[in-house]
Amino acid sequence: MTYFSKIFWVSLFTFVLNQIIEASGIFIPYVHSYLDDVLCSPIVLGFGLFVQQQFTYRNLQYTLTIPMIILFVAWYALIFEVFLPYSSSSFHADWLDVLAYAFGALLFWRFGNNPAAKFLFSKNRSLVE
Repeated sequence: MTYFSKIFWVSLFTFVLNQIIEASGIFIPYVHSYLDDVLCSPIVLGFGLFVQQQFTYRNLQYTLTIPMIILFVAWYALIFEVFLPYSSSSFHADWLDVLAYAFGALLFWRFGNNPAAKFLFSKNRSLVE
């Protein structure tokens, strides 16, 4: 029984593993630059899908639409590649990051945008066992 797709768990595990590797001082150039950007889309979209299915709409068949996923990519691009680099010298714009967000979103759309198996809470709001 899982409330999240396999791509969510694989992305989350890979993200944590990558952070541990980077914290130990090992930096693989392209992996260091773009892997987190690819992985963020399945993680954030997967969590968003869970919230929508379980709490907002309470509809197991609910999935995110393609325009919603495109909006997510555009929003992340605007925040992380336009607004933050413009407002702080601590950030820099890298338009390859946008391709990474889009690739991760494509992975989510293909492998993670699925109906839920069951509700986390029953109708009377007690945990379903």
